[in-house]
Amino acid sequence: MSHVFKHPGVSLESKLSNLLLNEMPDIDSSLYSAAIHHFQTPGKAFRAHLALSSGIALKLEPESFLEWAAACELLHNASLVHDDISDASTHRRGRPSVNHHFGKDVALCLGDWMIAKAFELASRHHQYGGKLTSILSSVMQETCNGQVSDTVQRRISSLHSWQSIAKSKTAPLLMAPIEGVASIAKLNYEKESLEKIVGLCGLAYQGRNDIDDIVPSTQKSSDLIGRKPNLVISLYAANNQHKTDSFTEWYNSNDIGAAGKWQKIIGVSDAIQQSNSLVDTWLIEANHSITTMPESLHNTLKHIVDSVKLPVKKISHNRLA
Repeated sequence: MSHVFKHPGVSLESKLSNLLLNEMPDIDSSLYSAAIHHFQTPGKAFRAHLALSSGIALKLEPESFLEWAAACELLHNASLVHDDISDASTHRRGRPSVNHHFGKDVALCLGDWMIAKAFELASRHHQYGGKLTSILSSVMQETCNGQVSDTVQRRISSLHSWQSIAKSKTAPLLMAPIEGVASIAKLNYEKESLEKIVGLCGLAYQGRNDIDDIVPSTQKSSDLIGRKPNLVISLYAANNQHKTDSFTEWYNSNDIGAAGKWQKIIGVSDAIQQSNSLVDTWLIEANHSITTMPESLHNTLKHIVDSVKLPVKKISHNRLA
């Protein structure tokens, strides 16, 4: 866990890594091995980075936001562990998922434990524990609403519906680290502006992933097979209504045999270029909107935008994990 957060200030990296390590389940618990296994490849710790970079920018003492950074990262990782159960994913970050390696019951309990620990860490803040806990609660509720829509919606999403689901799944856990640190710093800002910027980045991030799910066609589309909301699929269906009766009929069936065929057709359609254009538009708008926020947060917000700007394949490997 020594590389949970890479930052020029080594002391901050060490403090956060030590904090997370010290907060792991009891070593005698069955959850300990599962937690260590999951964090063996911790990913980018992107949400922790957002909290830490915001705290540094606002000139706060690290002790005032370290536990908040850890709370945000744990809540995100809980969502990943639970996602792998829902999707029956066998791998996470290049290694066997907790669900695959330890079984569904352990994975479910580990995710629940991470959520509980995140709330505990947030509540410890001597002055803003209640406020931070409330932020986590809102984030958890909105993320769950987005996730369940993603899971149970078996029809082709309209663009509006896709945007609503994509924002709910991605944006809350990107916004929370900044919102919490801003509360600790008593920073005056327009919450609607922050929601707009992070929401646009959430759309762009999910759009990139959706494109990567369809292209290349040598990799099976999990969204087509699982009938999950996907920007490219929504645009293909909307723009080719006179040609897509057979696609809609297949999509609404339980047949997965023709998924490869439809993936190739959609992969060479105008929907790919249209999806890329939308992603670029959202990122341009998000970048322009940064000026509506306090200057002290500009670099942190630019970091979110720049992270989504990464090439499609690179995003698909990192997945802002």
